[in-house]
Amino acid sequence: MKQLFKRSRIAATCLMAMGLATSYATLADDSAFVDAQSGAVQFTLITGEVVTAVVRADGSLGGIRLLGEHGAEVITSIFQNANGQYLITPKAQPLVTSQAVDLELFNITKLHAAGYDDASTDKLPVIIEYQDGTLAGSAVPNPIEGATLTDEIELIDSAAFGVSKSKAAKVWETLSTDASVKSVWLDAVVHADKEVPNGVNALANLTPTVPLTGTYGNLAKHFNGQGVTVAVLDTGYDLDHNDLAEQVLVSKDFTYSSNGIDDLNGHGTHTAATIAGTGVESNGRWAGMAPGAKLLVGKVLTNAGSGSTSGILSGMQWAVAQGADVVSMSLGGSGTSCTGPLVDMVEALSDKALFVVSAGNSFTRETVGIPGCAPSALTVGAVDRDNHTASFSSRGPSPDGHSAKPDIASQGVDVVSAASGGFGSTAYRALSGTSMSAPHVSGGAAIVMQARPELSPRQVKEVLTSSVLPNDSHVLEQGAGPMDVNRAIAQSIIAPPNMELGSFAYDQDIGVTEKTISLRNLSDKDINLKLKMSLIGEDGKTRMPATLAGLSLNSITVPAKGSAEIPVWIDSSVALRSGAYGTITGRIEGTTTGKSDERVTVPVSFWIEPPQVNLSLSVTDMRGHPATSPSKVYLMNEEDDWGQAVSLTNGQASVKVPEGNYSIVANVMTYDNDFTSNGLVESATQMAVLNRKLSQDTHLEFDARNAEKLQFKASKPLATQGFSFGFTYALDDNKLAKLAAMDFAPDYVKDMYTWSQGHDDRFRSFVTTRAIAPEAVLTMQNGEVLEYNKQGLAMSFNGQGRAEVVFVGDGGYSTDWTQFDLKGRIALIGNPYYLTSTMVNNALKNGAIGVIFYRPGLKGRYKGTIGGTPRIPAVGISSDQGEALLAQVEAGNNLVSWSGIAAERTPYAYSINHITDGRIDGGQVVLQEHKMQKISAAYHSQNDERPVFVDVMGMTNSTGEFYSTGSTQMVMTPIIRDEYYTATRKNMWTNIVMPGSAMTAEGAYFDGPRMMTEGTVESTSWLKGPKAGSLLTNGGAIAYRDTNTIDLSIVRFGDAAGHDGKGGYNSQSLYGLKVNGQNTYLDSGLLTLPDSNAQVELEIRSYARGVGSSSPIKDNLGSFYQGIYHFSTDSSKQGVQAVLVPKIDIPIALDNTVAAGEAVTVKLAGVMDGIGQVDLADVSLEYGYGQECSLAAVSVSIYCPVASKFAESAWKTAEVKMVDGQWVATIPNDTAAGNFVHLRVQMNDGSSTAQQTMMRVYMLK
Repeated sequence: MKQLFKRSRIAATCLMAMGLATSYATLADDSAFVDAQSGAVQFTLITGEVVTAVVRADGSLGGIRLLGEHGAEVITSIFQNANGQYLITPKAQPLVTSQAVDLELFNITKLHAAGYDDASTDKLPVIIEYQDGTLAGSAVPNPIEGATLTDEIELIDSAAFGVSKSKAAKVWETLSTDASVKSVWLDAVVHADKEVPNGVNALANLTPTVPLTGTYGNLAKHFNGQGVTVAVLDTGYDLDHNDLAEQVLVSKDFTYSSNGIDDLNGHGTHTAATIAGTGVESNGRWAGMAPGAKLLVGKVLTNAGSGSTSGILSGMQWAVAQGADVVSMSLGGSGTSCTGPLVDMVEALSDKALFVVSAGNSFTRETVGIPGCAPSALTVGAVDRDNHTASFSSRGPSPDGHSAKPDIASQGVDVVSAASGGFGSTAYRALSGTSMSAPHVSGGAAIVMQARPELSPRQVKEVLTSSVLPNDSHVLEQGAGPMDVNRAIAQSIIAPPNMELGSFAYDQDIGVTEKTISLRNLSDKDINLKLKMSLIGEDGKTRMPATLAGLSLNSITVPAKGSAEIPVWIDSSVALRSGAYGTITGRIEGTTTGKSDERVTVPVSFWIEPPQVNLSLSVTDMRGHPATSPSKVYLMNEEDDWGQAVSLTNGQASVKVPEGNYSIVANVMTYDNDFTSNGLVESATQMAVLNRKLSQDTHLEFDARNAEKLQFKASKPLATQGFSFGFTYALDDNKLAKLAAMDFAPDYVKDMYTWSQGHDDRFRSFVTTRAIAPEAVLTMQNGEVLEYNKQGLAMSFNGQGRAEVVFVGDGGYSTDWTQFDLKGRIALIGNPYYLTSTMVNNALKNGAIGVIFYRPGLKGRYKGTIGGTPRIPAVGISSDQGEALLAQVEAGNNLVSWSGIAAERTPYAYSINHITDGRIDGGQVVLQEHKMQKISAAYHSQNDERPVFVDVMGMTNSTGEFYSTGSTQMVMTPIIRDEYYTATRKNMWTNIVMPGSAMTAEGAYFDGPRMMTEGTVESTSWLKGPKAGSLLTNGGAIAYRDTNTIDLSIVRFGDAAGHDGKGGYNSQSLYGLKVNGQNTYLDSGLLTLPDSNAQVELEIRSYARGVGSSSPIKDNLGSFYQGIYHFSTDSSKQGVQAVLVPKIDIPIALDNTVAAGEAVTVKLAGVMDGIGQVDLADVSLEYGYGQECSLAAVSVSIYCPVASKFAESAWKTAEVKMVDGQWVATIPNDTAAGNFVHLRVQMNDGSSTAQQTMMRVYMLK
């Protein structure tokens, strides 16, 4: 691997633009500093709708939410499977259902992996497929307003566009009505089909896989692929690996990677060496299949292991144009049909080259990826060393639902091949996946092509599938079977691979159908074969009766250089077990007698439509009305291992489904009025009919009025703040592959109901919520209680009090606020449209102590998107209550009283995950605090009272991290409160605390995901100084070495309790790297290292753009943090690296202050990933006082209350000593009140060192 010890031009340009200069540390003024992005991301969908999510330091994605108009809270529905998390909006559902629009356009996981978030790109790349012939000749695509043409692919009548996100809604409208548009696809990120690596230190007990393919057999051993060219479309290759030296003829980068063709991922190096690696580094032990072949390497996947569809299309055309005989593609994407540009391109080019494609690693039925599903592709499944199907290998049929795939199988478990960045003892690594099996077949094809140069690419495919090892595996798992290169060298009889003999409607009385299969004899002699055929149903279990299909001949003679037809008869009217219908597969085996060893394997299939039943659904809400959006139904089939969402029209749905056992889940939303175009959802109901046998037309009714209210009871009174609810469903018998569906309901959804019938072991339901103390009760003078909901980010009424109400009209721009006497009173606003921050602030400026809002004439409640955290309560009530209150005010009964606790001041909070296996359970759920985990959480302020904002994410098996409710909650600091968490091994929690209302602006601190422990009691603090370095709280490592690359998860900062943080756009985070004193940089989070010992220096800087009055949230603390971390590493130090992070515990008050003149004793420690606290050899602490926001020695741009910067000469040395095994230091705080305390700490453990500078750690008063 090429060593990247130089700064890229891009990095240099960024450095100069940001004006960074030399720090007091060892970094030089040409250091490559790189911007560290925010933890919150936003995606604009092709429909123009906006989705937000959270990205952790390790790159994981969670917390997906759909934003309504103007950022309003709306119910978010997520559907998740092995391919990612999908958010299909009601606007998009019809075109997704009709397959006119690619489902992957709504795969938020894939959009994130592709870097298609709004901060990374203002355009969404798509590929538009036109009707056949639209782009023939000189024709060009019609211009699309809001989209830019980036490429035209005439060969497959397609064109690539960049859709401007600001005009996405307009583009969506255009595409929806353009008759020339056949379909719209995401220019999707396609991933390498690789399983979790076993690493470079796991080779001792492994044996080479190449000999298991027949490559060293008595015939094949004379060939090594010489004269054959194999293209590898992957992540590039290690330019410096000895096993690939002089093996690559031509290479090209289609990803625009900063390091070009060089492979920092390792996937491409592994696959390339499996094909044609020489094994030089191992004296031939780990040589590839065809070391005599030469390679064309097209880097179509980035160093992160993913690439765009358009880049892969270009790579495919390039490979064929360069003369590739075989094109090896260990990659694939998900799809609901075997269509699209990649499939079309394989079909268009397969007469010129053999495309060998991995099947995928999704290990359930009908999960063969794209383009592996293409009919002309030689699609490869994975087997282990005993030729058993690998557990992860994707199963057929094709996503088209009927074609048999894969075509063949080969070694894909613990395959040892070249390790990118490896030398000597780290030169090889073991990987598993169909990505590993495909290059075995590519290499095998190269050997066959050398031995039999007269064969066409399609004939080579036939030779390989006809000559496999004898086996009885399911064709939908291994195709013809495991590859046998030795037999392929001399294979005389060939037949079409995976020939589909027909498709038959269920119960269609057409009599016996006869089909023929052609056998061709490539030899110079006649060959006599005995024939037999065995068939199995799509379920992989049911052996087909002899009355279903058979051979009309039990033997056949295939003449020399000729062909013969095998007649096959099929009686599709024969009744079968329900699960056996669908793609019925088998093999025709032809063998010779006597001394001759001729054999042929012919995989065949035919499709019989499963018996269909009509399932009609009727869904009714709590008010007795037909359920409307966002209500929905999910349908899961136990036998066929699939699930789907069903759209409702006026509460009704009808769908034809195969006979079988089904679980049907209905999520029913009930609005707070009889006119659902207005108001808000007031209740959610989760209903299920589980494991219902459908053997005839069936009608199911889901009536929310039959459901039972789910109520949580604890020792303290509880008020829920919205809900998240959903289910997971296991798609395989081992319960490994699961789909999940979730709905996130904001705090205006007051009640949750549940109901289920039946039991399904594969089903798990869950309801999460965060419950707090009941909120203050508002009462009109006549005694009527006002049913209100909080408005946006506004405060609530707190304590006890009463005030007069003054009606101020609609509060709009024409309102003359000075005409109202609002001092000490509550403003009543009646606006038919909305409540805005401006209205609330105008009320506040004129002396109001609160706002009550309603929408005259519009039924139901309303929740606005107030920002800026108004300092007075603002609540919304229904129009009915608003009119009643106005009538009371006009009658002189204008007092409103309140009593209770505001939500933001609750003394306790319960995070609840109610999980039920096999059913949905409701009723009253009693929470036993001694069986929960209790955390006493101290939320720190800044010498004031200020709001912060919290979210909690839950996680159960196969869901990823999801918000436990649909609303963020405010906490008024300073406060200490008790927080209780459901403690079960089925659930994990992540806490998020945001200094401001929007993570995108002010960032956030994280804790988790972590599994809570029953009965555990602990304490923690949030936002306590110092703001400094931190480990990850999700269990990940800052630095993890694999061969000669280190994966860095850079933590921008953390608080005193070690909650790792991510910044927003009101702050800046940068990092710089040195290896052995030379500046370098990361590529896709990876750092390249030499094989020998290396000294790594990581510098992190994080600072605010504005402080005090220049900060949107008036942030006075943690204005600047610089961490410089040194550790040594070499090739023997694989895994977690020894990054030392200081831990500083200062006894400060809950408002982050200390009394001026009062000395404090600071505890100092150091922690490392995988170890925890370590013994320190040396520790020093310096302190300083002042108003400065940054260092004089570091040039950063901060709007600070003072212009001066802290000078190096102003540091004072604190006394540091060891007391009872604990390093402690004393800070005298001997300066005037109002000043801030700055700290600088240095420590080492004898090998690693850390130095942290922290400005404005706490304030003196």
